[in-house]
Amino acid sequence: MTAYEEQEDLDKLKAWWKNYGNSVIVGVLVGAAVLVGYRYWTQHTEQRAQDASVLYDRMMQDMRDRKTDTARQSGELLLKDYSSTPYASMAGLLLARMDFDAGDKAGARKNLQWVMDHAKDAAAAHAARLRLARIVLDGGDKPAALALLDVKDQTGFETEYAELRGDIYRAQGQAAQARNAYRDALKQLPENSPYAPAIRMKLDDLGPEKSS
Repeated sequence: MTAYEEQEDLDKLKAWWKNYGNSVIVGVLVGAAVLVGYRYWTQHTEQRAQDASVLYDRMMQDMRDRKTDTARQSGELLLKDYSSTPYASMAGLLLARMDFDAGDKAGARKNLQWVMDHAKDAAAAHAARLRLARIVLDGGDKPAALALLDVKDQTGFETEYAELRGDIYRAQGQAAQARNAYRDALKQLPENSPYAPAIRMKLDDLGPEKSS
């Protein structure tokens, strides 16, 4: 390469840098900022999850020690400040249980609804929905309890949904619908499931089917 060609290439590089150099610098800075921000967000999220785990363990220990007041404080703090973690949903389920055991069904319903609205994992949301439906059924509002079970995705909880539908139909005096629901529940269970006898007992309690 001649000196002239080298100078020509250098002039082209200078011209390119003059036109696009600022964009390159900005791009590098933005990329660095995104990387730093992502690392901070990851560390922050991990730290919050660890803090929530410690708080949830404390809540569980207080419940085992029957320190219901301090357990409730930990649970309410998880719902308030750590709602984005899975521990908040688990705490909400425990708070609902505490409320129900204390005879505060309104409080139990409130906490179960919170879990349904905020749960990050489907299992917690399903558990909350099923428990809420049973409380509503116990309160006598059978149509509302049945409406709560009207969800398309029941993955992993098909048996529980079908059994509860059977209980609601039975409470409404709809033996045929209850029978079908209990049979659906049994179909979802693996062979020799220890859960099956209880459902079969409910099915038998309905009596023989009426011949058409």
